[in-house]
Amino acid sequence: MPIFRKIKITALLFFFFLPFIITAVSSECIITNIEGKTDAELKIISEQCEKEVWEQKVLLDKKQRESVTIEKAILIADTKITKTDLSIRASKVKIYQIGREINQKEKDILTLAEKADITLGHLAVLVKKTNELDSYSFLEAMLSQETVSAFFIDTNDFEVIKRDLNRTLAELRTIKQQTQDAKESLEESEMNERGLKLVKEKEKKQNTTYKNEKDNLLNLNREQEDEYKATIAEKERVKTAIKNRLFRTVGGVELTFGEALELVQPYEGIISVPAALTLSILSQESGMDGLIGKNQGRCFYNQPAKNKAGTVMSASQKPAFLAILKELGKNPDKTVVSCPIYSDGAYGGAMGPSQFMPRTWWDEASGTGYRNRVANVLKDVLNGRSPSPFENRDAFAGTALYLYDAMERCEKAFNGQFSIWSCTAAKYYSGLYNTTDRTLLKHMRPTYSYGYKVAKRAEQFQRDIDLLNN
Repeated sequence: MPIFRKIKITALLFFFFLPFIITAVSSECIITNIEGKTDAELKIISEQCEKEVWEQKVLLDKKQRESVTIEKAILIADTKITKTDLSIRASKVKIYQIGREINQKEKDILTLAEKADITLGHLAVLVKKTNELDSYSFLEAMLSQETVSAFFIDTNDFEVIKRDLNRTLAELRTIKQQTQDAKESLEESEMNERGLKLVKEKEKKQNTTYKNEKDNLLNLNREQEDEYKATIAEKERVKTAIKNRLFRTVGGVELTFGEALELVQPYEGIISVPAALTLSILSQESGMDGLIGKNQGRCFYNQPAKNKAGTVMSASQKPAFLAILKELGKNPDKTVVSCPIYSDGAYGGAMGPSQFMPRTWWDEASGTGYRNRVANVLKDVLNGRSPSPFENRDAFAGTALYLYDAMERCEKAFNGQFSIWSCTAAKYYSGLYNTTDRTLLKHMRPTYSYGYKVAKRAEQFQRDIDLLNN
């Protein structure tokens, strides 16, 4: 499983001295070069720019409290909010109606099946009677109480009824299939309507945010709009700096923050794990108080190591590793994995940017692991290939799914977002199943612990994401 070990701790007084640092670097709100700046420095710049924007709003608010243009924008935003709200309500009604239709189709299918069974019973009786008639000799017909013509009339009647029942049965089967197809079509319509509802809810949220911003701008002095626009432009530059800053995963893969966000954010609603928390776990920037996963991805699985197995990877992990690489068409002897960090454990062998252990990704022997769940989440983009722990998108989705399993347990034990995030990170660090209460609290409560720092970092990432989204 992807378990990471802290190997370096930065100064514990960073957040204590942060207000003084902000004052000292206030002039850095205007940045010309972001290369080499740490995430902590970018955070200071971002907060300072936000502070200056607020100061500009206060000064301009004293000048003038009415703006026709902004009032119009607010009216438009209000109209859009009302419109999307009505669309959301309509979608809810439609989803409910479709659900009722699906239930009715299910009842119709059961009724048709029962009718088909009854018709089959009638057919069975007629077949038996027909067989009896077929075995009735001409001499027996002559000697019976019936006339010969009556005998053949009965025979023909049986055949006619049998044909009618066969036709009825075929029609019932056709109607049942049509009803089943209609039910499946309704289920697809219901899923599409739910997706449309989510889009409308997101649109409403964006319009509400826009309206709130315009409410804040309503009292600005139009004579100083150019000055305020310049402040906003500087804020946009900070947003660009955040988006383009270097983001390094635990496996050493380098992306911009914006690139990493694009890989994770589309699936946060599907997996139900915030992108900020997933990125915080993946991040190994200095803002997380040290490099997590140092010495990762530089060893080979069969490389000699000082442990019982005598190799980097334990014997229990090797079969899964070899099966995974065979499926992916990769050479196991040329594929790097994590090296052992002897202060934390005797073995390495974690794979890719999320550092999944082979059996956690996919254990062919037991048929368990995250591979199939990743495949289900990414089915629209995999194009028929198997998920790979060495591919960024696949590995990040696996990380989010692992966090979902951890969060599900933490939500039952803790209240409040920060505590739940801290607990989730602690379980990610030390294991889903083997973490005792004492060990869990050790990794989530102290300010220097893995879980606390990841949760703190996730909060900052969430602020960055909100800034980018708005």
